[in-house]
Amino acid sequence: MPPMSRETSSSDEVLMQQSLLFSESLKGLKNLRTQLYSAAEYFEVSYTNDDQKQMVVETLKDYAIKALVNTVDHLGSMTYKVNDLLDENLEQVSGTELRVSCIEQRLQPCRDLIDREGLSQQSLVINMPKYHKRYILPGKLPFFVT
Repeated sequence: MPPMSRETSSSDEVLMQQSLLFSESLKGLKNLRTQLYSAAEYFEVSYTNDDQKQMVVETLKDYAIKALVNTVDHLGSMTYKVNDLLDENLEQVSGTELRVSCIEQRLQPCRDLIDREGLSQQSLVINMPKYHKRYILPGKLPFFVT
């Protein structure tokens, strides 16, 4: 396998792994949402049915704080993964731009040579119009010598 295709397949594999990790992180975030909704329902039922409302409120506060911290932590982790993915893609784009620039620099002398050769060939093809010699004598109309 040529080196370029190895690089491509390797970067494709890395991209696929990162995509899977990001997808799993999104699933985890959705799972947190589900857990928070079910916890809210549980605490709502507990608050209406329990005589120790203050204890339920305190437990709810503790749970809500932990859930919020967990969610923020999860979002921070996802942000890091997205930034890392963007950085890698920017590096790939920069490398590609550099390679394209090098190729353009190598092609420029060829373009210049082709332009010069084309101009020289065109100058050989151009037929200069032939004019007949004209003599103007003082006091006379011009006449042609053929």
